[in-house]
Amino acid sequence: MILQNKNGYPEVVLSAKCDSSCFYSTADWLRHEIGISFSNKVRYNNLIFWQFQFGTGVAVLKYDPSSGISLCPADLANATAEEKMAFKMLTDTLNHGSNVPINE
Repeated sequence: MILQNKNGYPEVVLSAKCDSSCFYSTADWLRHEIGISFSNKVRYNNLIFWQFQFGTGVAVLKYDPSSGISLCPADLANATAEEKMAFKMLTDTLNHGSNVPINE
């Protein structure tokens, strides 16, 4: 798990380049271990974006075959301070919770 801000917003990279089956496995893990309920599931070409509520914010589990699987605030760089705090709470939960299935 890598926390980065290179795109102008906080982002947690869960897995580097991988296939979409890894995305679905990661989504299942988040659903079962953390209780995340996904909504607004969008697939565009090979890209996948699934939104979910966490705390007071909305985040996205996203998949891009060239960059892998990551989590970020749904509003990206336009996320409010409250949404960024909710995202921080999510990253803390991932860091201190069960082992996140990360594929390098």
